[in-house]
Amino acid sequence: MSIEFTAHTDRARFYSPMADFEEDTVEVELREDPLTGQQTRLVEDVFPHPDERPDISSFVDDDGDCFFCPEMVHDATPEYPDFVEVDRGTVGESVSFPNLFPYAKHANVVVLTEDHFVPNDEFSADLLADGLENALEYVHAVTDHEDPPYASINMNLLPSSGSSVVHPHLQTILDDHGTNAARRRVDAERAFADDHDSTYWEALLEEERDGPRHVGATGDVEWLAPFAPTHHYHVVGITDVTDRPAPNDDVVADLAAGLENVLSYYGSLGLNAHNFSIHLNEGDASPVVVDVVARSPFDDHYVSDAFFLQTLHDERVVDVAPEAYASEAAEFF
Repeated sequence: MSIEFTAHTDRARFYSPMADFEEDTVEVELREDPLTGQQTRLVEDVFPHPDERPDISSFVDDDGDCFFCPEMVHDATPEYPDFVEVDRGTVGESVSFPNLFPYAKHANVVVLTEDHFVPNDEFSADLLADGLENALEYVHAVTDHEDPPYASINMNLLPSSGSSVVHPHLQTILDDHGTNAARRRVDAERAFADDHDSTYWEALLEEERDGPRHVGATGDVEWLAPFAPTHHYHVVGITDVTDRPAPNDDVVADLAAGLENVLSYYGSLGLNAHNFSIHLNEGDASPVVVDVVARSPFDDHYVSDAFFLQTLHDERVVDVAPEAYASEAAEFF
């Protein structure tokens, strides 16, 4: 077997006020990501689960000052440099433009829809596909101009995910440096491909396809709950495409269909915030892969789910095992 699933369980003991100060034991399971070795701690009840769907209607109401809304987007957003060959990109309702606050040499924003807010379980595959097509048009314009090896298309929804703008949008970044996680992933993918007669992702699918962490498929994209999740309710979509896909490639629709399913699953749990990243790194060992995670439910009194372990120790913490939620997510595929 070329994929190793490594786990270890520690037990914390104390006299609990929840049990009349009798001795109690809490298990902490530590799992290693089979590709990178990155560690995840599985600890029950650390993620805030809403008793009911949070009512955020007053927060997401459009006050008329949103510069991503159709009345302002063409007047209040930047225009592309000449090599992109358009001032702004449009596909369906989506509008793209340079990021006014870029995180990379090449960075854009894709406003997904004219609607000021869309809940997790109302993102349609068509809406997502238009946005991804728009983002990929920018990716190819940059690649034709300069060809940076690292690229990704990303999304935050609501403040608990890190978003400062309610209006749904994507953010694309491309550069020569990559993020810390992207570099670790690409290096590990190349090392695995050098040692085995397949990519890591091909080998992973062979191991997981009939197992408890397999979620489903949308066209040529297969979806898993990874053994060592990066964050809460992590689902990964795996393609066999090793080039940056054309904007109208069939895999774009397949990715969008899967994203719709995962976000609908989150909505069914009362989870209203998420992040996703579609990885578009160069190299035959690095197929297009998307990671989707739920974030702390946003409401009037939300609590960040990124605390000292994630922020200062680069440690992952989740409270539901992937074997537990994969079957739930599968019902949406």
